[in-house]
Amino acid sequence: MTDPTEDIRRIWSTVLGTEVRDTDVNFFDAGGHSLLVMVLQEHLEELAMREIALEDLFDHPTIRAQAALLAAGPDAAAVDAGLGARARSQLLGRNRSETVEDRA
Repeated sequence: MTDPTEDIRRIWSTVLGTEVRDTDVNFFDAGGHSLLVMVLQEHLEELAMREIALEDLFDHPTIRAQAALLAAGPDAAAVDAGLGARARSQLLGRNRSETVEDRA
């Protein structure tokens, strides 16, 4: 796999709903949370074309670290991929500009 840094940066921007430029910022410091990390996991699995352990994302919480993880290959054991990214996005109400009243 070639350097996936730019692809991962774009994925983070999509998942977080904001432009992310700093490749050394922690996902959770950039606005991520436990539900969004599962969405990120699914997108990264699609990019890498393999399963990625959720614990690996906690151990590699930056874009730069995740790029190294993906470039290293499928050495890590895979864990439950669970719901797909689209289903998770729907569960999380991906349209962040929408208010609770709008959803009712």
